[in-house]
Amino acid sequence: MIKFFRHIRKDLMEKNKTSKYIKYAIGEIILVVIGILIALQINNWNENRKANAVGKQYLKGIKEDLQRDLIHADSILKIQRYNISVLSSIDSLFYKKYNHITNESTSLFIKPDSLVISYLFDRNTSFRSVNGTYKSLIADGKSGLINNKQLFQEIQQIYDGDQARLSSTYEAIKMIEQKINWAYPFEIQNWAYDDLNNAKNEKIFYNLADFTEEKLYYALNLIRIKESSQKVITLIEKELSND
Repeated sequence: MIKFFRHIRKDLMEKNKTSKYIKYAIGEIILVVIGILIALQINNWNENRKANAVGKQYLKGIKEDLQRDLIHADSILKIQRYNISVLSSIDSLFYKKYNHITNESTSLFIKPDSLVISYLFDRNTSFRSVNGTYKSLIADGKSGLINNKQLFQEIQQIYDGDQARLSSTYEAIKMIEQKINWAYPFEIQNWAYDDLNNAKNEKIFYNLADFTEEKLYYALNLIRIKESSQKVITLIEKELSND
């Protein structure tokens, strides 16, 4: 092809057809420019396709991380339900005060297990999010690869907003636990459900009620994170299904 165009140029120059040569040269330049533009467009398309694939890989990773978080959250809520239900079974005022802010699907008030009152005296497990994919996304400066900006904002809210508040709540729980441990070492080791029931008008019961109240707030925040995570998982699945 190059030899063909070179032959045409040579022929026009030898025949001294200047005007035709100029027209030909302009046409050749236009063809070269068009070729470059097409090549750039193809290159841009390939780069966008690669970037989109990387963005979807991040979304898949975040989805898997959130699914693990849901399992962890459920295990923590199971223990918190024991805490709340044991105390509320003795203190009806506690039940009346907080039962209305839960609904059937996420109720924190279940039939109490009188054998697990030891949970009332400690802070229980903290929620530790599986956030490696999100941290990598931010640290690598790749957040722009998430094309759905509303979805990214929802993801960001979970990790940088909701989970940060949950951690702050847990710090308050840790401080109360220290006071409980210092004040009631004997009760922690020896008390059963009946002992707690008999002490419902004593200082220890009020202290445990305050402690349980903080754990209830923690559980409610954890439930909200679960709901937000489930919503984001659904949005990610929808985004991944779009070609």
